[in-house]
Amino acid sequence: MDSGKTDRIILHNLPFKPMLTEAAIQQRVGELGQTLRERLAGGQPSFVVMLKGAFVFAADLIRASRLNGEVCFVRTSSYRGTASEGKVRLHLAPDPAEITGRDLVLIEDIVDSGYTMQAFLPELERLQPRSITLVTLLHKPEAQQVPLKIDLVGFVIPPHFVVGYGLDYDGLGRHLPAIYQLDEQY
Repeated sequence: MDSGKTDRIILHNLPFKPMLTEAAIQQRVGELGQTLRERLAGGQPSFVVMLKGAFVFAADLIRASRLNGEVCFVRTSSYRGTASEGKVRLHLAPDPAEITGRDLVLIEDIVDSGYTMQAFLPELERLQPRSITLVTLLHKPEAQQVPLKIDLVGFVIPPHFVVGYGLDYDGLGRHLPAIYQLDEQY
């Protein structure tokens, strides 16, 4: 990673420029946590975290919610490089004991095409949870290809490729506390 005066970063020889600051992200995550606390007051939800991209967001959101609940992890993939392949693969499935009859908070880093959630939500529903609340840090409505009900959205962004705060470009950039977008003008 190379950082210059403009706060641009370089990952795998591609330039990225700042999009969302660390402060803006932390403020919004706090607001989302409070909303979850109000919606699920007194409950003990299962937090279902979409790996790998949502792990940073999930950790902050769960702490901000102050809800006492279990955490489980799910892993899917649909990206190669900077583009979605359009095919969703499930690599790590949820444990039915953590889902059945429970209020779920499904935590996603980004919803763009909607294909991942379109493929994964029926898998969760088959396990008969009491409820599912889908929370995403980022939503790209202009890129969405399928209908999808998202309960809580952190930020609506344009259809640019982004990294940071858990999101990566071929494995790099997850550690960044802010979110950067691909700088196509570079």
